[in-house]
Amino acid sequence: MKNSIRTRLMALVLLASVIPSGISVTFSYLYTKQSVTEQSVKQNTKLLTLGEGNLSSYFNGMNQRAMSLYSGINVPSSFYTTLLTAKDPADLPAGTAAPDTRAVISTQLYNLFLSDQNTFQIHLYVRAPKQSNLLLGGLFRREADTFVPSAVPGGTYRPFIEVTHMDHQYGMKSGFPNLKSGTVPVFTAHFPLYRAPSAEVLADLSVDFRLDELEGIVRSMYNSDTERLYVLNEQGEALFSSDPEWIGERVTAGWSRLPEASESGHFSWKKDGFAGIVMYRHIDAPLFKGSIIKLVPYGDLYADARIITRFNAGIGVLFLILGGIVAVVISIGFTRPIKKLIAFTQKVQIGQLDAHMEAESEDEFGLLTRKITGMTRTINDLILKEYKLELANKTNQLKALQAQVNPHFLYNALQSIASLSLRYNAPKVYDLIYSLGSMMRYSMNTERTQVPLRDELEHVQNYVILQTERFGEENLRLDIDTDEAASGITVPKMILQPIVENIFKHGFADGIREAVITVSCTLDKQDRLILAVKDNGKGIPEARLAEIAAGLAHTGKAGHEEIGLANVLARLRLQMSGETELLLRSEEGQGVTVTLIIPLENQTHHIDKGAADDEGTDRR
Repeated sequence: MKNSIRTRLMALVLLASVIPSGISVTFSYLYTKQSVTEQSVKQNTKLLTLGEGNLSSYFNGMNQRAMSLYSGINVPSSFYTTLLTAKDPADLPAGTAAPDTRAVISTQLYNLFLSDQNTFQIHLYVRAPKQSNLLLGGLFRREADTFVPSAVPGGTYRPFIEVTHMDHQYGMKSGFPNLKSGTVPVFTAHFPLYRAPSAEVLADLSVDFRLDELEGIVRSMYNSDTERLYVLNEQGEALFSSDPEWIGERVTAGWSRLPEASESGHFSWKKDGFAGIVMYRHIDAPLFKGSIIKLVPYGDLYADARIITRFNAGIGVLFLILGGIVAVVISIGFTRPIKKLIAFTQKVQIGQLDAHMEAESEDEFGLLTRKITGMTRTINDLILKEYKLELANKTNQLKALQAQVNPHFLYNALQSIASLSLRYNAPKVYDLIYSLGSMMRYSMNTERTQVPLRDELEHVQNYVILQTERFGEENLRLDIDTDEAASGITVPKMILQPIVENIFKHGFADGIREAVITVSCTLDKQDRLILAVKDNGKGIPEARLAEIAAGLAHTGKAGHEEIGLANVLARLRLQMSGETELLLRSEEGQGVTVTLIIPLENQTHHIDKGAADDEGTDRR
């Protein structure tokens, strides 16, 4: 309830836990965020410095291999000498053939191809004879054409790297078998070969490289799952981009415009679809001038801070839960006696005056519990006393009415008729009158409510004797199987005869033919008395059997047919054991078995000798 002591106590403890925990988590997050930012900037600065050094070394290696082509500058028939002596065929004297330089050039290009495993193809354009030489996949092609060298960035002719693009065969007309152009992304290093020491260009060398080694160097500088990295040339074109759509294109995002004053640095950015820190470092290599740009989103940058914050929040929640548990335990311990008193008074209010509640403590609640329990017990004792007095008065009135019809007069009259039947030689009439008299004496004796089991069996025998005379001995037989130990057990009167009577009402309702009724009385190993009454009648359908079982389970709703069974079960549970069971088993057309299972634990089993002697005297 909203205004209960328990609710207010729990709210107080929870507030005392939430406010300090919230303040602690907030300050911890802000401090951790600043610390992580500084640490990330230092770490990424080192990564970019190392990456810039690796890229510069990679590009310098390309440049040095290209410079090796100048070796043999004064050696006849060398590659460089071949370039120096190359002539335009139109300038040769008539009848003079141009020297064959194919072997020298192809060998030099092949050696250059083998010097780097990432080399895809090499193109050499010799300007004097206007001659293109292409080495691709170990195959060499030479053509005379009008190849135009690539435009040099910045306007001055110097070695440079062309950003990533798809491969092409430099306008060669003769193709290569099984080598289709435009399928492999490459970047190209362009080298002009000069006539030393002048600035005259003899040839243009272009080497296409696969991206494997470049990507290997670049990927070591960033986390591809969360971060973005770009390698841009001076014109802002992407040699490498973690976004595939930017590769080989000019990057126009605002964060790509870097300050030129510093070699490296960082700044925050929250535009162009990115929110985080931009870190950069310039590259100044002979072949490549540009910058490395790394974008670190706030989500990744502050991931550790969030983890620490979640950890702190988890500790706060844990303490909050512990505080809640403590609040619940204290409030329950404080309010439980009150709730138990309320529940006890509700039971008393609906009439359960025999309800009881133990006092669990010696404090004021315990004293109040004992006082209320004592008061209720006193009220219950007074009510029971009045009820017992009223019950005794009703019993005396019933006995007075029974005494008005003197059973001894009826017994003596039956005895006189039986003696007369013997005088006129009619023993069968005597037996029937004797059985009827025994049944009446047994059922009308109000002084004895409990009898030995053998007396109950004798009563059943007398009942069946009368039924046998009605239906004939050839159509009805009673079999009784009783343990000697079981026959002396004291049981309530009239527990077997109603069951046997039901057999004649329902089991043989269509007529008795060769009927057999079996009564067995045994004691099992669990000290239970087992009474079973079985017949070979028509049986009970399964649906009807379920209805009878349901009626026995709710004796207040029993139908006419199961009233006798319900009465027997109720008296056994009241007078012998509350755990008594009544089981019904039947198969249609094969009879019914009614089994009574009566626990005898803590029961005193004896035979009322005085009552037995009285009945023996009456029979005599």
